[in-house]
Amino acid sequence: MPIPDTVSSVFSDVLSPRTWERADIILGGPEAQYGNRETAVLEVTTKSGTTPGAGSVQFLGGANKTLNPSFEYGGTMGNKLRFYVQNSFTSTNRGLNPPTLGKTIFHDQSARNQTFLRGDGQVNNQNSVTWLFLNLIAKFQIPTRPDLAVNPTLVGLMQAQNPGFIPVRSQDIDEFQKETNQYSHLVWRHDLTSQRYISLAGYFRHTRGTFSTDPLNVLAYTPDPDEPFSASSQDRFAYSGGLRLDYTHRLNPDYLVKAGIHIDRTQAVNKTRLSVFLRDGAGNPTGGVIGRNADNRTIGWREEFLVQDQWIPWEQWTFNVGVRFDQIQGLTHDGQVSPRFGITYALTPQHVFHVFYGRLFTPPNLEAVRFAQLNTIGTTAEPENLKNQLVAPERAHYFEVGSSHALGESVTVELTGFYKLSKNFSGAGQFGTTPLFNFLRLNVGGNGEWISVSKQRSLKIFMGEGMWRGEKLQSGHFLLEQAEIDDINSRSGVFCDHRQLVTSSAVLTYHPFEHTTITGQMLFGSGLRTAEPGEKTNSSHSPSHTTYNLSIDQVISLWDN
Repeated sequence: MPIPDTVSSVFSDVLSPRTWERADIILGGPEAQYGNRETAVLEVTTKSGTTPGAGSVQFLGGANKTLNPSFEYGGTMGNKLRFYVQNSFTSTNRGLNPPTLGKTIFHDQSARNQTFLRGDGQVNNQNSVTWLFLNLIAKFQIPTRPDLAVNPTLVGLMQAQNPGFIPVRSQDIDEFQKETNQYSHLVWRHDLTSQRYISLAGYFRHTRGTFSTDPLNVLAYTPDPDEPFSASSQDRFAYSGGLRLDYTHRLNPDYLVKAGIHIDRTQAVNKTRLSVFLRDGAGNPTGGVIGRNADNRTIGWREEFLVQDQWIPWEQWTFNVGVRFDQIQGLTHDGQVSPRFGITYALTPQHVFHVFYGRLFTPPNLEAVRFAQLNTIGTTAEPENLKNQLVAPERAHYFEVGSSHALGESVTVELTGFYKLSKNFSGAGQFGTTPLFNFLRLNVGGNGEWISVSKQRSLKIFMGEGMWRGEKLQSGHFLLEQAEIDDINSRSGVFCDHRQLVTSSAVLTYHPFEHTTITGQMLFGSGLRTAEPGEKTNSSHSPSHTTYNLSIDQVISLWDN
């Protein structure tokens, strides 16, 4: 079952890695059974109950007042029921770790609690049932910038309305985001024969993200009141439910066929509360702070149909051919037929090559889109460009060529190059009034290397390089200044703000004793895109940054079954 996105999956992982039994990144491009997302597919097998029962209590403490207690336990009830439960709590003063230089960050405390429950029942030799429940509750402070200067004009207007108002220091501005997410599914598998089975799944998801602002203090530090500005709180939540039916048939050892149907219904609600000033005839802020509010609700449906064929005509060759059809009814009524083709060639068991082409169709998540029905005309929140088009689904052509090489028993190198051509590429804002907005075109390229060395002393290195460029804005004009819109619509377009030319990481693990693990980690980025005042949008980049982590893990046996 694909786990649906949350309102803000940027901050919180609903499925904690502590619950993973194993996880695999699907290389060679996504097959037809995977859709509605980007190209990376992570296949996770979670832990389940064991016989005899076993569990652990874990505690991690570290820099930045990081505390992370957790526990897990798995066991059986009778001969046919297995269960597994895990809970993890994390608190730290560096919750939203920014990809920038510097050790000091203000107002960045976070706390989150994750719960995972799984039950497996074996009814008989042909029927089994799996139940899964995920829960996440989290709160994140929004980092602030220290020692900014207040805007005396705006402070004067607010003090005329509220004589007792005195701005706090810029580093003490209190904005935060709360997230609550629950997801559950029930899967029934029925084996028709030893080579054919069906699975039927029903699921329910609730996701909510509430962003709360500090309106007067945020407005007090407005740098340029001539540009559109406001302080905003938002509450976005959605309820989703759906059914998925899959059929798998292995005709012979070399031929596998899959087919499936997936139907989803989502109801999304968006509540926005703006704090703004009116503008006088000359365009200057005037009067006291006023509110502009809007509540919106929309219902969307999504239907998916897929057929996937895997064929191994010769020992060294594997062909994957599939097609899926996606259809949506929500903000827009749209659909697409998406073929997928993949070929894998194993020159030897140590040297494997693959190529892939596929069409992708990614509809916008309803809960991530702010419906622009606020009346901001005549206020300081009035955008420079009032154009408002519905957010369209992203359509893409994706090409991938890669290879994997085992250099002996302890070293493996993987190289992958890809190119993606997108129309209506979706970029999501994280805070406040910034919902999804789309570029009409995006060209992407990149390559990577992965190296792992030995079991006792292991070194893993990943390096990636990519080019992300977009042109022609499709929606979200009211979010941007006209100069940015002109840059995006120019012939050369702009680099996407999340584009980072070089990203690399390295992990070194050493086991000096049977139950002791020492791990060192390095993360490097060449800097996200930015621009100096007056320059073209995203024409330069932030300084490069490197993060180092060191940890020591000691396992202590409490008892032995």
